[in-house]
Amino acid sequence: AQFDLKKESIEKIEQFFSEKILGHTRPTTDNNFEGLFRARIITKINEEELLQTKCIWYPNWAEIDEKYHQFNRCSDKGQNFFYGSNYLGATIKELNPSDDDLIIVGIFSLLNPEIKLTSQYAGIETLKKNPNYNSLLENFEFENSSDKEIEEFIASKFQKKIAKNESYKYKLSIAFSNILLKNDKISCLVYPSVASNLEYANYGIKPNYIDSYFACKSIYMYKVEKNENEITLIPEKYADRIIFDKNNPKNSTIEWKLNSEEDKLLIKKYAL
Repeated sequence: AQFDLKKESIEKIEQFFSEKILGHTRPTTDNNFEGLFRARIITKINEEELLQTKCIWYPNWAEIDEKYHQFNRCSDKGQNFFYGSNYLGATIKELNPSDDDLIIVGIFSLLNPEIKLTSQYAGIETLKKNPNYNSLLENFEFENSSDKEIEEFIASKFQKKIAKNESYKYKLSIAFSNILLKNDKISCLVYPSVASNLEYANYGIKPNYIDSYFACKSIYMYKVEKNENEITLIPEKYADRIIFDKNNPKNSTIEWKLNSEEDKLLIKKYAL
């Protein structure tokens, strides 16, 4: 409450909380991933920009005009960071496309399924109780009330709905993300998806781990129909083949193929 979030720097907020939670202990787990969904609106994107898996990778903000930079749940303006989900519906709701938008969806998988990412959590109690999250935290209990109270405070910052015109309020969760991911060995932050009413999990992963250990192995393009009650995805195209670039998976080549009229009947619907 003492911070003017419009003006205060993330660095100062991070320093403040780091000092307040000194000595706090919390769980980490080693996670592997069958697949993480990531989506992007491509309504005004030229087709030639969609010929490599780079088009669905996390955005490289160094290549994007600063006027488009923004605060996000775990990342500062201009900070590269990967956001994905274990459920397509959560990914679509987080993206929040408009009616008649065109979107692409990519599924990211580990290059080696035996690789595990050491992960932190924000929203432990919510994830423990969630049947849609295959939690490694199921039997975890904090050893003391202080650690539990600190986690509840952190969780509240990750579960707060924030309007687009108040994105500066993300500074609190960004500061905690920096604290939780400060250790080089911690590569992933798992937290409940606000857009899915906390029913599913989001995964924030350091970009160097995505570049080194992941590939986008499937990509789909959908037309969006949206009303006040639901989002409908109508298949348009799919990656018939992805020619893998072993030197840089981000630059793997996509060979698109139009969905058949029969395929276009296989729509996906998500209630709002």
